[in-house]
Amino acid sequence: MKIKWRKQWIILGSVCFFIVLTFFLTPSFSFLIDEKEITDFIWKENMRVEVYSKVRVSDFVTVQDGSLEDEIIDTSKLGDQEVFFTYLNNNGKKKKKSFHLLVVDTTSPLIWISDSYTVVRGNSKKIEDSVLCGDNYDKKPVCKVEGSYNFDEVGNYSLTYYAVDQSGNETRKPFVLKVVDKISSSSKPSGISLKEINGRYASIDASIGIDVSKWQQVIDWEEVKESGIEFVMIRLGTQIGPGKESKLDDYFIRNIVEAKRVGLKVGVYYYSYAFSTAEAQRQAMWVSRQLFPYKLDLPVVFDWECYHLFNSFDISLYDLNQIADSFLKVIERNGYRPMMYGSKNYLQEIWNLLEYDVWLAHYTKKTDYSGDYKMWQFTNVGIVPGIDSFVDIDLLF
Repeated sequence: MKIKWRKQWIILGSVCFFIVLTFFLTPSFSFLIDEKEITDFIWKENMRVEVYSKVRVSDFVTVQDGSLEDEIIDTSKLGDQEVFFTYLNNNGKKKKKSFHLLVVDTTSPLIWISDSYTVVRGNSKKIEDSVLCGDNYDKKPVCKVEGSYNFDEVGNYSLTYYAVDQSGNETRKPFVLKVVDKISSSSKPSGISLKEINGRYASIDASIGIDVSKWQQVIDWEEVKESGIEFVMIRLGTQIGPGKESKLDDYFIRNIVEAKRVGLKVGVYYYSYAFSTAEAQRQAMWVSRQLFPYKLDLPVVFDWECYHLFNSFDISLYDLNQIADSFLKVIERNGYRPMMYGSKNYLQEIWNLLEYDVWLAHYTKKTDYSGDYKMWQFTNVGIVPGIDSFVDIDLLF
């Protein structure tokens, strides 16, 4: 009988041993093994960040006596969010921890209107529908004109354009509405010759080129080349309207074949009305398919200029930048050099989230644009032998 009980005690002791051993080796009880861990954290005092900011975990916490697995933080939504991160403690064990971050929006809406706004008497389109009013975050900020006016009565009306977003950021812009019987036609501008252009920019280390589309119709490319033009940006195609399909420029094939035949460097641009990233991606794939037979020397450019339709698209300024980014990313993945086109003011106020080469449009003798740019379209009234109409002239740096 004693032997039997002794065997039971031995079995019971073995079971208890394995239970205790399992208890200590189970990860959920690792604090018993790591009780000597003394991992200190240094936290940033202000756990607050602007929406869409490019920040990482290391911007808010430093791990002492250990190492941090740094990650990008998603700041695309307003409000309090819990940020989880991973670190190695002083015992070399991987641990998880979290902190709370407040994402805020302190940027006021953008109202794109000058000091005066002119309409013809009898105009039926609301000012709010005609003037770009957008926000960095809100897709539909409150935009309204304060003051009284009458489109049927000629005169000057002192008004204020007011905009506010969901975070309470406001913009107020005084302007004068001018209601007139008719808008006087401006005089035809005089053109600028290549001789004058060459003299003006002789000291600049840059190539002189042009950009063309169907509006220049049939071009004598031999004569263009002989005139000293070194490169050309050709419109490949355009979206024929919001939500509609893409169409090849009527003269694209002729232009690219002839320009390459005479030895000019060639790039292309595409005019888009896209108001979603999916649409922009489809357009970039369409552009890439059209380019398959040709080899380019210069970039593929995204050209979006339908600012008068922005209010109807229900997108934010951030969304618009993402649309361009989506197009350009596909172009890059397909083996072409991406580039963004924009005028000086739009590049400064709207296209401010992109990290691509820039084709600047600024019609002046000397630009004061402060950003970086690879190409500069400085006039739209260039006179070039071989082209019967005015043409845009560009410098390539």
